[in-house]
Amino acid sequence: MMLLCLTSSYGLVIAGMFAANWVVRFVRQEHSLIRNRQRFAALLALLAAAVVILIDVMPAKDVYSGNFDISGMTQPAPLWMQICNSWLLLPAEALFTSTVSDTNLVFIGLSSTLLYTGTVSCLMWAPLIHISRRRHNAMLLLSSYTVMCLVFAQHFSMHHLGILLGFFIAVLAIDCDERRISTDDWPAWCITMADRFIGKLGARKARNYLITLKALALGAMLISVYWTINASICDIRYEYSSSRTVASFIKTNHLEQYRWMAGWTRINSTNASPDVKERINQGGYCADGKDCIDYTSWVSGTLVTADPYFKRTLMSNAYKGRSYISWEWCIDPYAGKQDIETWRSWGEPEFYDTIYQPFFFSALGYDRNDYTKIRIAETVTPWKDQRSRGSVEIYVRNDIYKNVLHSPDTGIAWPDGAKRR
Repeated sequence: MMLLCLTSSYGLVIAGMFAANWVVRFVRQEHSLIRNRQRFAALLALLAAAVVILIDVMPAKDVYSGNFDISGMTQPAPLWMQICNSWLLLPAEALFTSTVSDTNLVFIGLSSTLLYTGTVSCLMWAPLIHISRRRHNAMLLLSSYTVMCLVFAQHFSMHHLGILLGFFIAVLAIDCDERRISTDDWPAWCITMADRFIGKLGARKARNYLITLKALALGAMLISVYWTINASICDIRYEYSSSRTVASFIKTNHLEQYRWMAGWTRINSTNASPDVKERINQGGYCADGKDCIDYTSWVSGTLVTADPYFKRTLMSNAYKGRSYISWEWCIDPYAGKQDIETWRSWGEPEFYDTIYQPFFFSALGYDRNDYTKIRIAETVTPWKDQRSRGSVEIYVRNDIYKNVLHSPDTGIAWPDGAKRR
């Protein structure tokens, strides 16, 4: 249980709810919690470990202050909708269905696909609740999952679905520890219906139908296995993240000595959600533009993910010199004015990590013609039965491009297609 607490904050919730249910059971059965002193000591040790870990992982104040919809997608879902999706969407998505992408639960609304995933989820919940109820563990299952749903509403992304699979396996393991699953667990109406079919079809046909049903059930269970194999092969063949490739590119060419800059985040009112528009209307600094805010504390993440491979932060314009990105990024809507003025005074850097938007160059006084864009890496990110491709491109100042990056490197896609000597 202590190891479960160490896995994640979700592990803390699962271990805590399991322990709470067992404490209630012990008190009801024995009318005392300290009669078994070894068990009582173990529970106290678990509680102490959980409290220490909880204090360590407790989010800092205002850690989600920047957690609003900046991409113009749907409005954040209310709590009741997130809980509804937790019960009717997440179980099916954990094992059988693929109807949503790797997104945050707070941005998943109600749709017609919920009828499909809800049906699959109910088909999962029914036998799980029935098996647990026969072993007096239904309260453990339902109360633990209810509290998990409340935690999910705080911060749950679809790539956390493995937590649900682990939870269901843990509950089944507890059930099987008390009594193995057998035909005795079948509901009476299922046994009656099966007897009727066997009587009508005959023993041989009934056996063939049973084999077919088992094969279909096994095939359904293999869906998630296929997803895992597909993702594993993809991770072996392709780069999942650009961090290692970018770091290798920099180290191979000895580019740490040069100045690296990164673009920042601009939110604008075009196709924005009401929350974003309200924030823009409240005012903020927008370099060479209007109806927008420049948040210079939230920079491009390419160099951030490569930082662990170096002894220092690569970006000259890193927020507070940090090698990570914090949710503090949207606290001060006017901080960008001073930052951009300071960066402008430094002149053109040798390397610039940004997407091409004119203001990323003009606001800092850079001339786009002074730079050549090169591609460092291509990434392939698997998600169940899907794969999304991406690339990492940076701008190199022309003098560095010609005089420093002169050796052949198959990892660089030169725009003119020529070999470098």
